[in-house]
Amino acid sequence: MAEITLDEAKKEAASLRTQLNEWADAYYSKDAPEVEDNVYDQSYNRLLELEKEFPEIVTPDSITQRVGGQIDNDFTKVEHPIPMLSMGDVFSKEELKEFDQRMQKLVGHPVEYNVELKIDGLSLSLEYENGKLVRASTRGNGYVGEDVTANAHYIADIPQTLPEPLTTEVRGECYMGKEAFAKLNEEREEQGLSVFANPRNAAAGSLRQLDPKVTKKRQLSTFIYTWVNPPEGITSQHQAIERMHELGFHTNETGRKLATLDEIFDFIDEYTAKRNSLTYGIDGIVLKIDDLNIEQELGNTVKVPRWEIAYKFPPEEQETIVRDIVWTVGRTGVVTPTAVMDPVQLAGTTVARASLHNPDYLNEKGVRIGDTVKLHKAGDIIPEISEVVLAKRPADSEPYKIPDTCPSCGQKLVHLEDEVALRCINPSCPAQVEEGITHFASRPAMNIAGLGPKIVKQLIAKDLVHNVADLYHLTADDLAELDHFKEKSINNLLTAIDNSKSNSVELLITGLGIDHVGAKAARLIAQKFKNLSKIMAQGVQDIASIDTIGMTIAESMTTYFAQPEVQKLIEELRESGLNMDYLGEDEEAAPDNPFKDKTVVLTGKLEHYTRSEFIKKLQALGAKVTGSVSKKTNYVIYGKDAGSKYNKAEQLGIPLLTEEEAIAQIE
Repeated sequence: MAEITLDEAKKEAASLRTQLNEWADAYYSKDAPEVEDNVYDQSYNRLLELEKEFPEIVTPDSITQRVGGQIDNDFTKVEHPIPMLSMGDVFSKEELKEFDQRMQKLVGHPVEYNVELKIDGLSLSLEYENGKLVRASTRGNGYVGEDVTANAHYIADIPQTLPEPLTTEVRGECYMGKEAFAKLNEEREEQGLSVFANPRNAAAGSLRQLDPKVTKKRQLSTFIYTWVNPPEGITSQHQAIERMHELGFHTNETGRKLATLDEIFDFIDEYTAKRNSLTYGIDGIVLKIDDLNIEQELGNTVKVPRWEIAYKFPPEEQETIVRDIVWTVGRTGVVTPTAVMDPVQLAGTTVARASLHNPDYLNEKGVRIGDTVKLHKAGDIIPEISEVVLAKRPADSEPYKIPDTCPSCGQKLVHLEDEVALRCINPSCPAQVEEGITHFASRPAMNIAGLGPKIVKQLIAKDLVHNVADLYHLTADDLAELDHFKEKSINNLLTAIDNSKSNSVELLITGLGIDHVGAKAARLIAQKFKNLSKIMAQGVQDIASIDTIGMTIAESMTTYFAQPEVQKLIEELRESGLNMDYLGEDEEAAPDNPFKDKTVVLTGKLEHYTRSEFIKKLQALGAKVTGSVSKKTNYVIYGKDAGSKYNKAEQLGIPLLTEEEAIAQIE
């Protein structure tokens, strides 16, 4: 540390504490981080340095002396008799080497470590009495957390009942997978809401919902890795994880018991390379002394356990130049800015565009055309600008002016209440009409093959369609006006449009693009009320009474169908011959098949289906698909490179089926 006086250290420490407290409050309490992890870590470590050099400046309320954030919401408070501490961080292999040397010195001999992936999520405690889940709680400030039991009931991989009547507590991480994270942010942006900065904050914001049904929709998962009070006979961390897995907890099977630093460094290198291909976000590697007795002996400091450490991945960033900021109009009228940049390689892909989400975000980042910016991937998946490199800003740079008119129709843009987005409220806006028709024709909706964005754009440009009802009045002569559209293309599209008239009504509801109403909600509502006339006649409470359908969806549905122009549109579609009835089977009516009412686990790489497609197929047959193998598992279906789940099934004598064998039984 450079020479610094006591007074200077006091002033700098006070400033750092104020800043770190603000950042921590945004991160822990509001689930809305204001800076990147590495920026926070740099300031935090600087404060640690100062307090180490000048112990007299340490204050009891210093952020270095406490865990996590303060609790100031509407959840019931939960005390943690055994504190839920955070981990110490290191940022290099050299620091890991120093940690290992420190452990050997404290213990008196070399130690083995259980090396695990550091999941980018939210710490979670699960308490069981006589095998039943009685309480779930967050870390909070380490000593007092929040009771989120009602929400934990809606997380699919949390066992509600254990196969043995244990009274125990386990801890782990609640996280959101990359696919679910990207989908959630896409939906929020479309709705004009602020987006989550990373999967950790998305998981926290989803778990800490006062309405558990919101949590259920968010597709949260868990990895359990700590047994607070393991039963006799459990003497090591890797043994504890194996036993928790047997009890039905979702554990991360990548962990390894390693004895040397070379092995640990190889593990780090392996998962640094694999990081981008994982389905969930990780931000580092965790080392835990494997022997639980040694863990007990070493104990904790005020803030962190002595026996574990987190190696944090360095942030993967690239510098590039912003050449333009373009604004696009979505289906709901939300106008979104996107930075167009010089292409760079980042986390395995070429990136040339990054969403700036909304005007507030754009102003906060201070991005201007011509700026050099640092680019990273939020959650290893979504390109995002970290900061502007002000030192490289051109001398003639001017602040970027937020537009006040729609780039598509020219009408004035507005801010609606409680929205951060700008919105075009012109229902005839060409861009909105285009997006709406494209959505209507998409595969999850009416599935009109051949009616993609380019064709829709031409239909609108040639004044052939103004809304989705106009699709059903198109003629061969109309389509002949389109570029490169010959007889075969014309006949195929007309046939696809005609075939869509026979769709079950939930596909029509999905296609209408009602705010908050996705394919699943549309199916449940159609399944309940059977036809569109009845659905349109229902009140908010009637729709909200359906399991998993909350007030937000119900209010959106009733508001939408109350509009005269919507009622007119529905009547036009009815007159065009579109089916208005539910044609699907009731949920309970899954046909008899080998997988009905059975618990099934998938493992390995599938060739004939994606994993999500196969899961949906099995669920439609009445199967319960889980992530871990236990005595209650009825079948394990495996593909290539099947690992520990396959082995576990063999040990337990659970029937094993290849992907092909399973398909043969259901098709």
